[in-house]
Amino acid sequence: MLKILSSLNLFFALCLALGVTFIYQTVFSAGPSVYGSPWFAALGALLAANIAACSARRLRTASAASLLIHAGLVLVILGAFASRALRFEGELPLRVGTGSDRVYSGNAVYQLPFSIRLEDFRLEYYGVPSGKITIRDRAGGREFPVREGSVITLPERKAELKVLKLARDFGLNAKNEVFDKSPYWHNPAAQVEIALAGKKKKLWFFANLPASHRGELPFSVSYGLENAYIKNFTSAVLVHPAGGAAFSAEISVNKPLKTGGYTVYQSSYDPAEAGYSLLTVKRDRGLWAVYAGFAALLTGIFLWLKR
Repeated sequence: MLKILSSLNLFFALCLALGVTFIYQTVFSAGPSVYGSPWFAALGALLAANIAACSARRLRTASAASLLIHAGLVLVILGAFASRALRFEGELPLRVGTGSDRVYSGNAVYQLPFSIRLEDFRLEYYGVPSGKITIRDRAGGREFPVREGSVITLPERKAELKVLKLARDFGLNAKNEVFDKSPYWHNPAAQVEIALAGKKKKLWFFANLPASHRGELPFSVSYGLENAYIKNFTSAVLVHPAGGAAFSAEISVNKPLKTGGYTVYQSSYDPAEAGYSLLTVKRDRGLWAVYAGFAALLTGIFLWLKR
């Protein structure tokens, strides 16, 4: 049995089967992933058993480097499947001023051994966003940096444009008054007074709707932003561990929070609601085996190169 299980032919057959599976899943499959199927797990387990059997047959004669390399491969393979089987991942939606210890994974709800309260949420930009108005006609396009009170004169059209108001996140209240729904540039807009042919009209132009009022004027007017690319978004939270003291922390895109055996990631936010943050909570109890496998593998390779 050990001779059959340690066969090189079996090793190459399993590698071929796994390789074909990877290619199929990556290139051709449009349905559910095969990586969670029982037959794929069986292929991985059989490959790990094959490598372990090869080492067992040569246990007395194999070098330490060879044994470590084989052990590392077995741990990486088994750890990857254990990680998939034992991994937990859920979403934790929060709004500023609210907290929860419940996460959602599909239709299931799970309770965490700690709760998280969102104290504040903020966005960071790469630069300071600034507005610009673009005017296009048959002669081409021209851009004008603007702020409230800016005036753009078009002598050839005998027209004048005056920027009356700029909004970062355009909104209307119950009295139909314009206000900023948040301090962020989610829905930037400019109110422009256009004097043309002895008449004046006030129009709102939106950066997210560049075709606003197209056809109403003998030239095209659009409003846009420069330096409005988001660099990072951060949730300031208060964590309440079960039976422990509360502590403050910040969670950002590249700065997850680790607590209670879980890792909390900043995953998304809602541009339509400035105080909303979506966190992702993960726990991977099989990951240590993968790390141990790579450590053994690299140690074995290092010893093999030193021979």
